[in-house]
Amino acid sequence: MTTIRKALVIGAGIGGLTTAAGLLRQGIDCEVFEARPTPGRLLTGGGFMLWHNAFLALRRIGLDEAVAADAVRMRFHEFRSDSGWRLARWRLDGPTARAGAPACALRRSTLHTVLTEAVGEHRIHLSRRFTGHTEDADGVTAHFEDGSTARGDVLIGADGLRSTVRTTMRNGFEPPPRYAGYTAWQAITQLPGESLVPTGTFFNLWGKGGLRFLYCRLNEHEVYWDAITSDRAGGRIDTLRLPRGAALAAAYRDWPDPIRRIISSTDEQAILPVPIHDRPPTGGWSKGRAVLVGDAAHPMTLNLSQGAGQAIESGVVLADMLGRCEPGAVPATLRAFESARRARAADMVTTSWRIGTLGLAHNGPLCRLRDVMMFTFFDSVARNQSYSLMLDDRLERTPLRIAEPLGHEAG
Repeated sequence: MTTIRKALVIGAGIGGLTTAAGLLRQGIDCEVFEARPTPGRLLTGGGFMLWHNAFLALRRIGLDEAVAADAVRMRFHEFRSDSGWRLARWRLDGPTARAGAPACALRRSTLHTVLTEAVGEHRIHLSRRFTGHTEDADGVTAHFEDGSTARGDVLIGADGLRSTVRTTMRNGFEPPPRYAGYTAWQAITQLPGESLVPTGTFFNLWGKGGLRFLYCRLNEHEVYWDAITSDRAGGRIDTLRLPRGAALAAAYRDWPDPIRRIISSTDEQAILPVPIHDRPPTGGWSKGRAVLVGDAAHPMTLNLSQGAGQAIESGVVLADMLGRCEPGAVPATLRAFESARRARAADMVTTSWRIGTLGLAHNGPLCRLRDVMMFTFFDSVARNQSYSLMLDDRLERTPLRIAEPLGHEAG
């Protein structure tokens, strides 16, 4: 069977590079175009969790072991209140064994480096800002701000939350993303000491006043953390008079150890505030020979730690379907991809949004009620629902159809 020969990928983030790596494994050539100017800018960002489903997807393109090699396997996911009360503790060894894949914490740059090596740096073109595309019966042409063009069989928009590909597919009009009402202050700090932060546990603390705090160890020396502050709480974080670290330390001054130690150990420049957005789950990921993946298609809040996981899943599934696609069937294949992925991604977006609303509680009685609910249900009902959603039986776990992979030598 004759299949498509070349794909154009807009965006060199997790979704774009995963898709490109999958396509190359299928024997389909691709070029990746990134607006940012230097490789270093692509590696920015802190740490994050990759759950079992992400590693199952990475296994299908032969990259799970490379990613896991520089990651820390999580054995527990522990929920606590800001008074130190343990609300729930999920043991992850059993699910890891049943899934045949780990849950891990790692630097974002670790995953990005593995994906870049799989694609090949010579296929990633920097400082190429996408402005639009045209298509005909034989293919699609991407246009860039510098006047250059590129030609392929399919255009894949993986250019993030405020995707230009998404906007051009909608003829220049796209409603803004949905703001979740809170900001994540993300950082990695040098903080050795197992007694402070034990390896293998992801800590998830819920507090009063619209405050949350997440942290885990990335390696012997480094700890990743997120301070999540609602807008009402953020109004009390005075970054006009105080540096970010000092302002956050004041906001969390009454929280249990090691929260204050984590914040005080962090370099000021390492703290990055990220306003959290998503988009209500809707269709319209494909039009003609253009399609969206990752945050361009289904951006979600951080509460399930599934943004990267769903971008990886979508990239792998799209590569698999395009690997079996005849040149004239591209539009139909892209519609079929959206049909295959839309319900699962929508479930993730909706569930993550709902969990985030629990953190918006401010007054003491409401927060105590939330804590009691978490203590009662999170070790049972919530855990089972989370794993049912994450390890959906509809997600294929078999290896991709593998053609003769394209080599990584420079063209």
